[in-house]
Amino acid sequence: MDVINSLRKILKTRFKREHFLAYIKVFGCQQNEADAEKICGFLKLLGFNFTDNILVADLILFETCAVRHTAEEKILAHIGNLKNIKKSNNNIFIAICGCMVEQENIKNYINEKFPFVDFICGAKSIENFPELFYKKLTGEKLNNFCNVPVLQKNKFNAWVPIISGCNNFCSYCIVPYVRGPEKSKDYNQILDYCKKIIKNGSKIITLLGQNVNSYFYNNFNFSDLLKEIDKIDGEFTIRFMTSHPKDFNKNLVDTLANLKHFSGHLHLPVQSGNNRILKFMNRKYTREEYIEKINYAREKIKNLVITSDIIVGFPGETNLEFEDTVSLIQKIKFASIFNFIYSPRVGTAAFNMQDNISHDEKVRRISKIIKIQEEISQEFLSGFVGTNLKVIIEEDHVNKSIARSKSNIIVELKGSFNVGDIVNTKIISSKRSYLIGKKV
Repeated sequence: MDVINSLRKILKTRFKREHFLAYIKVFGCQQNEADAEKICGFLKLLGFNFTDNILVADLILFETCAVRHTAEEKILAHIGNLKNIKKSNNNIFIAICGCMVEQENIKNYINEKFPFVDFICGAKSIENFPELFYKKLTGEKLNNFCNVPVLQKNKFNAWVPIISGCNNFCSYCIVPYVRGPEKSKDYNQILDYCKKIIKNGSKIITLLGQNVNSYFYNNFNFSDLLKEIDKIDGEFTIRFMTSHPKDFNKNLVDTLANLKHFSGHLHLPVQSGNNRILKFMNRKYTREEYIEKINYAREKIKNLVITSDIIVGFPGETNLEFEDTVSLIQKIKFASIFNFIYSPRVGTAAFNMQDNISHDEKVRRISKIIKIQEEISQEFLSGFVGTNLKVIIEEDHVNKSIARSKSNIIVELKGSFNVGDIVNTKIISSKRSYLIGKKV
């Protein structure tokens, strides 16, 4: 507590007030959301409350993403906009954290172009954020800052990181470089945390990692971890992301089929439907192997909802190879997919590959996939009309609420409910990407 009191005293002097406000903006994936919750837990200890109004904040923090170039451009624009805010009040503390600033060229660019930024903390250093923050404010080194709570943004939906980093080195992906090698967390700590948050009211437990399937700690693998979490008493749903197809095997499917808390939703990014492109992507599976895995999962798990990721315009991808991706989408019939145009990332293997596909052609390809998937998704969702679903309320608005089914399908409900309520719902119609229902 002496350290906390010391930091509070410094912050009171800097901000010239007794109570502080922090503005936190998260870009990118759920792992970034989880990292931000760790940071917020520490800031809460220091006496911060949180605001959605950036103009009244004492501390402004961006948790950044590096997956695509467009994401970085957007974040850099946001950082540039902070110049006038800092100019109006030089005491404001500005922190940029996460994957983007793990890249040395980006970090140097920020230091050069945005000197008003006070603090930079890369993704690999998030666990040491309290020590780094302390050193920034005091100039002194502090080791092993313990007992920092996670501050859940949503009490009912809990992010639970189980493995950090990645060993796969897909040729287009920057993640292994900005998050480092795989490191699985102690399964006892994971189980204790899950028991705690479920007891405190969490209804959705989402296990996180760049590749959750490769979780391994003291001869305890991902299937073992799922079985132990499933034994915890309470009404909750287990979700996880992201899974890599190369590590998605029959043993894991058999485990999922026997879990009483499994959501029934599987996100399994395929990226391409062509074997040559998959090889150049370094995905370590073939089109045929992917289809075989999906068929086995659907055979063992009733009403399994499957979603995926697709990249179009990978360097050297011919139109015929793109059509293999189209045919795979039509064959698998995903409930939904996330579509991306290939984004070159400095330092990755694909960055040096010849990209001879025009931007217009990439746009044509992704537009075609979006149109095809919209038709598949509409057909999938229309199949729920007339059925009953149990949903959990995520947002409450005037005369309507936004909810999500156990299998991750968005449902709009007429009427007002409390966030976190579990509601039995009759589905009365479907839209392009969601369902409309009413309370039974």
